Amino acid sequence: MNASKDICILVVEDDATLRETLVDILDLNGFRTVTATNGVEGLGIARRDLPSLIITDLAMPEMTGFELLESLRADPALRTIPVIVISAKVERAAIRHGMELGAADFIPKPFTAEEVIHSIAARLEEKELIDELDAFAHTVAHDLNNPLATLCGRIEVALMLLGKTDEANLRQHLTEANKSARRLSRIVDELLILAGVRRQTIVPSPLDMTAIVTEAIDRADSLLKRQTAHITQPEIWPTAFGHAAWVIDVWVNYLSNAAKYGGANPQITLGGETSPDGKSARFWVQDNGPGLDEATQQKLFVPFSRISTTRVDGHGLGLSIVRRIIEKLGGRVGVTSAPGLGARFWFELPTGVPAVSRSPFLPP
Repeated sequence: MNASKDICILVVEDDATLRETLVDILDLNGFRTVTATNGVEGLGIARRDLPSLIITDLAMPEMTGFELLESLRADPALRTIPVIVISAKVERAAIRHGMELGAADFIPKPFTAEEVIHSIAARLEEKELIDELDAFAHTVAHDLNNPLATLCGRIEVALMLLGKTDEANLRQHLTEANKSARRLSRIVDELLILAGVRRQTIVPSPLDMTAIVTEAIDRADSLLKRQTAHITQPEIWPTAFGHAAWVIDVWVNYLSNAAKYGGANPQITLGGETSPDGKSARFWVQDNGPGLDEATQQKLFVPFSRISTTRVDGHGLGLSIVRRIIEKLGGRVGVTSAPGLGARFWFELPTGVPAVSRSPFLPP
């Protein structure tokens, strides 16, 4: 999947011809652009639009590129935006000064379209990794700390009460400790999946969806039985390409959510169909639960890099990983729901081998 269409790049360049050239290069590669003719104007637009990346010249009227870099790094809302400097100033002192002020890369003029696009891809991947590390740190601090504190507390109380209380009381504390331990195990499993998806390079292949769904149901079996869920699924599945181990994880997440939030004795319907153009197949899990309002739906499937600030209890981390998996396989995810009408969580995969780019920020 080419992610460039969701990315806005600010171009700060006083030379109209060069500015238009850069905009043409970015437009042809699917990026959205905003432009400024000098540093003052660029700083104002950056504060207004919060672009994903900034490209700037150095020698400009009113505010130089160096001064723009200083202003960006002094603003807490802008300091993490990657800045690529494109300039005729190729002296080592200028390059070093720009880097000291926070420039992420330096491209000398004249430049090629390939140089610009590959620099953008590298800078965006670096930022995504940094954002994910921040989110990971928050997840470890928050999601792991709470069940860990409960686990330690319950065990400590049980030890204090050993020999001083009845078995039923001890069993209650140990049962709660066990729940917290299972929660810790699930979080660790999810984080390991996320790390594997980022690190591993795979070649998509035809999926045996019958076997994949069977494996997913087996993995979620204890929860499905505990919730007395009933599952209906088709005899024949549409053709799709992907990576079986990852797609199993997607089904397990969807099935588990349907079991937990699908109401009493959840009635879960699985399905799949090929798109009218034949280029993709959509698979879904439909529950008969209370459904989700529009505001809640908007908070689902957030990128993992934003999980620390946007989350829905019980869904956030898992659905962020689902999104990462499916987008890496060249597909899409989503949910269709309304209050009182249940929820249908779906994912789409290509029906043929998708074009694979070296970077999600480069055209395939």
